[in-house]
Amino acid sequence: MKISQAFRTAYRTVSEQKTEALKFLTVEIALTGICLSPLLFLTEKGWLQYLAALCAPLWLLVKIPARLNAAAAMQDSLGEGKLFSLRLADPGNYGRKIGYAFSRLGLLILWSLPLIGALIFAWDKYSGDTDGLTVMNMIYEFGGQDMKTGVIRLLLILAGLLILAALGAGFHSGDRHAFVLEDKELLKGKRLKVLLCRICSVGFLLPLIIAGVAAAMRYVPLLDNVSGVVSGDVAKPDTKVTLIILGIGGVLTLPLLPIRSMVTAAYVRGLRS
Repeated sequence: MKISQAFRTAYRTVSEQKTEALKFLTVEIALTGICLSPLLFLTEKGWLQYLAALCAPLWLLVKIPARLNAAAAMQDSLGEGKLFSLRLADPGNYGRKIGYAFSRLGLLILWSLPLIGALIFAWDKYSGDTDGLTVMNMIYEFGGQDMKTGVIRLLLILAGLLILAALGAGFHSGDRHAFVLEDKELLKGKRLKVLLCRICSVGFLLPLIIAGVAAAMRYVPLLDNVSGVVSGDVAKPDTKVTLIILGIGGVLTLPLLPIRSMVTAAYVRGLRS
């Protein structure tokens, strides 16, 4: 199947099942909220903050099996079934699903090793007894005696490492569909095309991307006076406005998410023919 055909199939399927797609999206958002709810403990003080780590087991034990159920529902919808069905809450083969969760986690960790290593290095370098002035001097030296250049270089390195991790996720994005189709050989030699398919579907995130860029641009002028930002002498953009911008982008993106997911589902299904 061509990627363009997968896009057409995904759009047609979601268009024909608008109500089911809305219900599907609501369930997925609710499950994501459940798995991320322990982050609320970060608003507490003391040892309660550590309970935020419960997000990790919840994601493995709840979210990933739910993603497999969602993949099964998407495959059904590409056939004679519906996108919103009891498949979304199917408890069957839970052990196999957990095994899949740990195997995918291991693969994603491999892709994220450079990012993890960089974060550990930064934590070791800049945390503890290191004061803000010392950190600023390190950034200044890293930028070739220029603070703004140092900050930009650090942000570019972080962006590159995040993109690498995202590419890993995209490389394996079709695995859950091959799993529910019970065909392990389906993606053999095809993962690069699946990744390309996933990259092309980034267009469905355009409202959120535009909002993110617009929000980031509000903080760009701060790079001209990083020391003033650290000392608190420079006024920062209103956080509420930034959140509103990101919120609008997120709301406009939500209706497009089922189509984006369906593109990968349609492409992997098309590999069977």
